[in-house]
Amino acid sequence: MSISNLFAVVPTVVMAFLALALVVRRKVQYPSPLVWGSMVNGLGPLRAHQVLDYNEEIDNEVPLVGRLGREARRQQFKVNWGYLCRGTKNTTLFLQALRFEKLKIQAGKPGLKYDPRETAIVGLIAEATELRWKQVRWQLVLQLRSKLGLPIDRRIFTTLFVYYKNFEKEMVALAETEGNWLKDMLLERLGLTEWRLIEGGGRSEA
Repeated sequence: MSISNLFAVVPTVVMAFLALALVVRRKVQYPSPLVWGSMVNGLGPLRAHQVLDYNEEIDNEVPLVGRLGREARRQQFKVNWGYLCRGTKNTTLFLQALRFEKLKIQAGKPGLKYDPRETAIVGLIAEATELRWKQVRWQLVLQLRSKLGLPIDRRIFTTLFVYYKNFEKEMVALAETEGNWLKDMLLERLGLTEWRLIEGGGRSEA
């Protein structure tokens, strides 16, 4: 390919890259709004302690070499990828519900006049968006480390899951403002039926 042809192709490549970046940004930050009742059935439990314990056990074992080592790393990748995708799906569904709730806020209403629930919705949208980008980055990192045959960074995984579980609890608290029926549905779908709200808005395991 001549230099002139190369320069002719560059703008097309750049435009394609920008278009792809916009599509990804829209998908991550601006999923279609969805009512609570429609998104709840798509949720599933993310038992983070299970995958964290699994990774810790793997780290404490004598590393395998050769074919057995490669197979062990592939299996660990599959387990971690499954948990990561579940957390990503839940976060996306929560963001969709939050975006729907934001539509209920009167257009043009000053932020200083938001009631506590409206303020919580706006704050949770920002939190959900930040979490979604963290999940996207970690999905890319996990894929890359798998391709290179590198071990999983358990510390990053732990930090991400803690961030997700805190966000999950905040969504349950927001759902309670809609009524106990919605809170109970969320607790069941998320596998958190052992959790109970205590006086003052805190949570503890029953």
